[in-house]
This record gives sequence, C-alpha cells and structure tokens, in this order.
Amino acid sequence: MSPVSRHQPRARPATQDLDLIPPEEIRARRIRLFVFLGAMGICVLGVAIYFAAPSVGGAIKGWQSRRLARQAFALIDQRKWAEANAKARDALLLRSTEPESWRAIARLASRTGQSRPALEWWKKVDEAHRLTVEDRRDFVGAALTSGEVTLAAKQVEALLAQRAGPAPIDIVFAGQVAARQSDPALAVDYAERALADKRAKPYDILSAATLILSVTSPYSQRYASAWQQIEAVARDPNNPASLDALVFLAHEQALSPMLPIGGNASLSLAVSVRRSLGEDGTSTPQPTPAMQGAAVSSPPPAMQSTDTVTLNLAATPPPGPGGATMSLPEVANALENHPDARPYYKLLALEVRARHDPALASQYVADAVERFRDGDDETLAALAAWLNKVGRPDKTLEVLSLDRAAQRQDLYLRHLDALATLGRWSDVKELLSRERFPIEAVLQHTYLAVAQRHLGSATAATNEWQRALEAANTAEKLLALAQYAEQNSANDIADAAYSEAIKIAPKNRAPYTGRLRLALAAGQTAQAQTIAAEIAQLWPDDVAARNQDAYLRLLLGASDGAAEVAEREARVLVAKEPRNWLARATLGLACLRLGRKQEALAAIREPRVTGVEPPGPLAVRAAILAANGYEEGARNDARLLGAKPLLPEERALIAPLLP
Repeated sequence: MSPVSRHQPRARPATQDLDLIPPEEIRARRIRLFVFLGAMGICVLGVAIYFAAPSVGGAIKGWQSRRLARQAFALIDQRKWAEANAKARDALLLRSTEPESWRAIARLASRTGQSRPALEWWKKVDEAHRLTVEDRRDFVGAALTSGEVTLAAKQVEALLAQRAGPAPIDIVFAGQVAARQSDPALAVDYAERALADKRAKPYDILSAATLILSVTSPYSQRYASAWQQIEAVARDPNNPASLDALVFLAHEQALSPMLPIGGNASLSLAVSVRRSLGEDGTSTPQPTPAMQGAAVSSPPPAMQSTDTVTLNLAATPPPGPGGATMSLPEVANALENHPDARPYYKLLALEVRARHDPALASQYVADAVERFRDGDDETLAALAAWLNKVGRPDKTLEVLSLDRAAQRQDLYLRHLDALATLGRWSDVKELLSRERFPIEAVLQHTYLAVAQRHLGSATAATNEWQRALEAANTAEKLLALAQYAEQNSANDIADAAYSEAIKIAPKNRAPYTGRLRLALAAGQTAQAQTIAAEIAQLWPDDVAARNQDAYLRLLLGASDGAAEVAEREARVLVAKEPRNWLARATLGLACLRLGRKQEALAAIREPRVTGVEPPGPLAVRAAILAANGYEEGARNDARLLGAKPLLPEERALIAPLLP
C-alpha cells in the first residue's frame, strides 16, 4: 500500500450521514413524501372517476329504470293504469335508452287501447331484440288494430314457431291475420283449432268464436255454433270473459244466427263487415292514462249537422228456431247483475232494455239519471257519454252543470258534446272563448273551428283550424287533429296535419295512410300514387302496399316494363290471397295493358262477386269483360258502378259502357 493511500480518509456509511440529520427534517421529508404520494393517488383516482363515472352512473340509472319498469308491469297486471303510467314514465325519464322502460310504455299503451303509440314502442323493443312471448302477443294486437297486417304476420310467425308449440291465443292471432289477408277459410281453420285445444282460456275461446262470426254467414252452422259458445261464456258470471261476452251480445244481437234460406246451411266465406272484439279479446273501453306525448284523450264529435244523434230503439224481432237462445232481457239482466259490472255496463243494460221495449225508453233514461247522477267523476262521465249517445243531450246538461264540468277535461267535453248535439253553437263558442277551461289548446281550437263553420263564419273557422294545427306539437296530437279535420271535411288541414306528423315521426305509417286516403277521396290519382310509392319504399315487405302502388301506376298508364313487373307480383299475391280483389284487379289490368285480354279475363273470373267489393276493381272487371266480348254483363256492371266513388282513371275505363 502506498503512503498516499494509507493517509486517504475512509468513506463513512450512509447511516452515519442520517445520524447527522435532525429528526425534525426526517419527519418533514416523510410528510412531503406522503403528501406527494397522496396527491398522486388522488389524481389517479380523479382521472379514474372522471372516465368511469358516466358508466357507473349509467349502470345505476339503468338498474333504477329496470326496477321502476318491473313495478309498472305489476301495476299493469292489476289494471292500475294511472299508477302504472307514472312508474313507466319515470322509468323512461330516468334512462331513455333502457329497453325495459320501452317495454313498460309499450305494454301500457297496448293494454289501454293506444295501439298506434304502442306499435312504435314495440318496434323499438324488437330492434333491441328484447321481445318476450307476451310482448309479441301485444305487438300483434297493436299491429292488427293499426292495420299493419305485415308486421302482425311477422310476429305471428315467431309465435307459431315456438319450441314448445303455439298457445291457443297464438293460433287465434294467426286466424285474425288470415282474415285480414282475405283468407277466411284459413281463418276458420285456425279458430276451430284454437277452440279444440284443451289449453284454451276463456278469452281465447271468446276471441276464436268472434273470429268465426266475422268470416262466416249468419245462416251457417259454424256461425250458430260459435254464437252458442259466446252465449255459454256470457251465462257464467264466474268466467273471466263473461262480462266481455255480454257486451258483445248486447251490441251484436241484431246479427244473431238466422235460419238458412231455402235450407242451405253451407259455410259462406264472404267476409262480413261487423264489429268484433279487440285483438286482445276485450271489447270494453279502458281508461287511457295521460302518457307523455299521448294523443288528445277525448275527441270532439264530427258535428256534420245539427241533427240530434239518437239511438235506434226499434224493437228487435225475436230470433227464430235457428237463432240466439239468449234474449235481450236476459243479456240486460246478466249485465245488470254481474259482480264486476261498473256504471258503463249497467248503463249498457238499460240501453239493451230500451232497445227491447222502445215504449219504455224514456223511463229507462229517467232511471239512469236517478241512479247515477250523484256518482263520482268516472260515473258521471259515463252517464253523460251515454245520454249523448242515446240522444238525450238535454239530460246531460241537467246532470252535468257547467261548474261541475269545468273541473275535468272529460266532463267538460261531454258538456260541449251536449251543446253541439242540440245545435247550440253560440254557447259552444262562448264557452271556448273564455280565458280558463280544462281542455287542451288543440281541442279548444278544433271545437271553435266546427262551431264557427256552423255559425257561418268560414274565415273564422279556417283561422281556428290553423291555430289548432299550430298548437299540435306532437305526432299524436297532429294525428288526432287530422282525423277530426277529416271528419269535418277540412281536408286541407287534415293533409297538413298528416304531413307535419310525418316530419316528426317519419316511420309512423298512420299519417302516410291518412294522406293516401285523402288523395284517393279527392280523385288525385297521381298524388295518391306518389304517396303509395313512398309507403312501398318505406315498408318493402308489405305486399299490399306494393300492389296498391302498382295498381295506381297501371291506372296512370305504366310502361310495358312496369306492367310486366306488376303482373308478376300480382300473380304471387293472388296465389296467396285468392279473394283479394285489389290484387286481382292489378293482375287483370296489367294483362289488359299488355294486350293479353284472355289472361286478364282469367284473373277476374273468380271469386264470385258478392257486392261488398271495392268499386275500383269492379270497374277494371267491367272493362275486362267488355274487352273479351261480354258486353251485356259489362254494361250492367258499369251502370251499377255509375254512382260509386271512382278515381277518374277508373271511371274512364267504364265510360264507353255507359249510355
């Protein structure tokens, strides 16, 4: 070792340096370290919370929304509509993207008769792939009620394909779809399958029986058997469907089974136009909850004239040996004494008695007033609506004072209905010109428009219609306004309201259908074809919509290429729905345009004309008969169609056949 290295100082351990640091400094360093680490942890936690908070909050809101939806489902099953509406609305407001809240809103709308809103919500649930079997059934009911047969058929197909096999109600739905597709034979087959199923519940039996009534002749044995099954349900007060069966019999007594003419008891597959039960098996009105964005709840009357609308109290003749076995007095007694009968049913019982014995009609009205005038708001609303219906608006004003009516919208509207029925339009105008009244602005201006028209103020009526249009700020209100305007011949306002509804809800078919109906009624074939083409484009799976578009194109003079396409599609539709006269008219007209008159004749030979067919296809039929040399038959058909509503192009087809 060198001398130099021997004298170098030796390195001291680090611990010895720490020993020289004061304890206070060590504690300060530790505190600073803890503060730094804590700050870093807080920053990391803050960043994590910042990015995770929306998903965590969304998960919490989703759970709460689903919980409220489940509560709404339970309340719907208990028919507590107002409470269910509140829960469903809260579930939707809490998280508008939660499918369970959509299901709750859709089911509530379905069960309370709001078919069109229900249909739109069910579409959203379907797109989210969250439909249950029960949902599909409600979906079918809403679709059928709204006229969306293609949508209903799609859901019925899914119900029939269940692994465990379709339930009887699913088979009934299949029959209802078949009836809408002009295939009554298939509809009867489905209905009889449902009736033969031992699992069929009371409402399944009632729905199947009424389906048979709707597609068979009153002279047939099947009709009589179905009627007897409805009577059997009605006679048993312990049957859950008995009350609805009684309501059906009360309204349908005039169409009870009849003795066959000439002993012919064969099945007639001519579809009769008649009132039937709702698609869910119910026939009685349900209170409609005030759902967010719902349509105006109580429409004004059409008010086409000042004549009082009175109930036809002509005595109903007793049924013959082949008729019903439950008489009108029996139906009235059963309604009156049913354990679940509310005022609506008891009032209907009095109506049935008055129909059976018209001489006592005034006494029955007096009895109704005496029994129900001091009831609650629901009872008084039912009484007022009934009195207006049977042509006793003076009694409505007697039991429903203006002070009492001003407390609720439904009561106020019944009061206005009575004034309108009595032709007291000045009073209607005066009431609705006040500053305060319990009805929505859309209804106010709608009533005022009708009142002004009856008072001879055309300009004022137009202004009120325009104000009603401006006040309708939802698709539902616009649709309601369009329907009221259409009923009162304000077609320009109706078309404008339908157009505005399309802007708000472009996938809602109802306003398109309304615009098409208005165009056809006005004889505007070109405009109707444009709307029909738009419908066919938006709903390409709807063969009926495509067929109507093709038919209108042919009337307007479609090219040979378009006629060939129309012919091919019409042949497919006729093969599927042989009793569809519009499809046959499309096929026949396409063949006629292509110069194949014998093929056109083959297209319209069957089925037999019964007199209930739309006049347009019959005009095409007459033109085809004339083209094939059957001049006499063609001229007879043309004379019968002369006074029918036809499009200009349809009338041109038969013009050469008219004198």
